[in-house]
Amino acid sequence: MSLRYDAAFYVQVLDRYVATGECAEADNEPLYAYLLSVMNDPMIRIQVLSDEVCARIFYDAMSQFIRLNLEKQRYNMQKSQSEQQGMELALEWSEVKRKDGWQALLQQVSDKYGGNGFDRAFYQGQFGNEGKYADDEVWERMVDDWKEAFQRDLQEQKEKEVEQRKDDFERRLHANLRNIPEYIRQNNIEKDEFYQAWGLMSGMWNTIDFERIRKIVRIQKEYPEVVKVANKMGRMADDEGKDQLHVAQGDVYKMEHSSKSDILGITTGNDLNALLPTELAHCADDELEDLFVYKYITRKLQTFRYKSEIMQPARRLEIKPATQKGPMIVCLDTSGSMVGKPEKIAYSLLIKILEIADRQRRDCFLIAFSVSINPIDVRRERARLLEFFSTTSCGDTDATRMLKATFRLLQSKKEYMNADVLWISDFKIPLSVPELTDQMLEYRKVDTHFYGLQLELRRMNGCLSSIVYIGSIILLPAVTDSFWRIRFICLNCCRNRGSCCSIV
Repeated sequence: MSLRYDAAFYVQVLDRYVATGECAEADNEPLYAYLLSVMNDPMIRIQVLSDEVCARIFYDAMSQFIRLNLEKQRYNMQKSQSEQQGMELALEWSEVKRKDGWQALLQQVSDKYGGNGFDRAFYQGQFGNEGKYADDEVWERMVDDWKEAFQRDLQEQKEKEVEQRKDDFERRLHANLRNIPEYIRQNNIEKDEFYQAWGLMSGMWNTIDFERIRKIVRIQKEYPEVVKVANKMGRMADDEGKDQLHVAQGDVYKMEHSSKSDILGITTGNDLNALLPTELAHCADDELEDLFVYKYITRKLQTFRYKSEIMQPARRLEIKPATQKGPMIVCLDTSGSMVGKPEKIAYSLLIKILEIADRQRRDCFLIAFSVSINPIDVRRERARLLEFFSTTSCGDTDATRMLKATFRLLQSKKEYMNADVLWISDFKIPLSVPELTDQMLEYRKVDTHFYGLQLELRRMNGCLSSIVYIGSIILLPAVTDSFWRIRFICLNCCRNRGSCCSIV
C-alpha cells in the first residue's frame, strides 16, 4: 500500500473537507476514489458544510469506513509478504534451479494471476522451446510481469472491499444525516451531550443505546468536577505537535579588535576589520570581487586572530522539538465497593476522556482492576466498552496487578512514554510494593504523568459533592502529579455493601 494513502492521509482529507468543503475531483486509488465520490455528492456537501452535527456524523462514519478498509488492506499485504519475498528470491535462482523449477513456477503464478494479465503461454514458449530460462533479461521480465499481476490483484481486492461495504454504509449514512439532527432538535439535546454519546456508538445509531449513554454523560452536570479531571488528563503537546522556534540565551566568546590587541595567528571568517592584505587586494580587484563576496558569505575570508577574547552574553534562535502526545490510560477500580454512584461517575469521566482522546488523536486505554485485569483499547473497541458499562462491579481490588498491566502497556511502544495515567478508585486498597513505586518514579522522568481520583462515599444525612486538590496521593506519596477527591452522600446507601443507589 502506498504511504500516501495511509490513515494520516485520510485524516487530512477529512479535516480539510469538513472545514472548507475542499476535495479533489478524481483518483485511481479505490478507497480514495470512493471517498471523493461521497464528498462530491451535492446533498452530503450541503449537509456537512451547513450543520455542525451533520459534519460530525459524516466525519465519524467515514472515518470508521476508511479504518475498516485500511485494516483489511493491511491484512492482505501482510498475508502476501511471503509471496513478495518469493519474487525477490526468484531473481536469484541459479541456471540449474531455473531449469528444474520454471514449469512449476509458471503454473503457480498462472493459477493465481492468469486473470490479471500474466501471459503463461508466452513464457512457456520462451523457456520450453527456446531454453531462455537461462537468459537473465527474459527471466527478470517474467518476474516483473509477476509483480505487475500481483499489484493488479491487490487493486482488485481493494475495489472488492469497497464494493462490499459501500451500499450498507451509504444507507446508514443517509439515514443518520436525516434522522439524528431531527431527533436532537425534538428532544432539545445539547451538542456536547450528543458528541460524547455518539462517539461511543461507532456510527451505529439507535435511540435506546443513545439514551442509555446520555444518562451517564449527564452525570457531568451533577458533578462538574468530572470535566475538570478530564481536561487535566487531556494535556496537549507543544503547539499541537509542531516544533517551536524560541530564543536561547547563553554566553559566547567574542573577538574584540583594537590597535592594542596582539595578533596570535591567522583564522577564517568574515570580519572586515581583520582582513589580511591579500584579501583586501581581492576586494579591490573587479575580476576577483565575485570570489571575495563568495568567501565573505561562506565565512572563508582569511583574517587575523587576535588575543583579546572576552565572554559576552548572547541570544540566538533555536528549534525546540515538540513533545508528542502519549496515550491516556484510565485504571478503573471495579471492585464491589465501587457499585452504584461511584462506578457511574467513573463511566461518565471515561466517556469524557474518550472524547478528548478522539479530538487530540491520542490512544486511550481502560484497565479495569479487581480480581482480573482487562485492558481495552477504547478508541478501537467501543462496542466492548459499551458491554463493560453493562457489567456490575464485583470482587476485591488488586492494585499490584493493575500497576504491572499499566507498565506493560507503557513498555509496548516507544511513544507511550509521554502518557497520562489516571487511577479511579475509592482507594480502599493495600499499599503497593516499593519496586512498583520506584518504577512509577522512573516513568515520571520521561514525562509520564500519574493522577488519582478518589470517589468517596459518606453515610450522613443530606447530599454533598465537593472536589479537593491536594497535590499527591495519600497511599502513594510523592509519585502522582495530581490527586482529586469527590465526596458524595446518599440517604439510601446500603450500609452492608458500602455503596449508594444507582443513578437513573
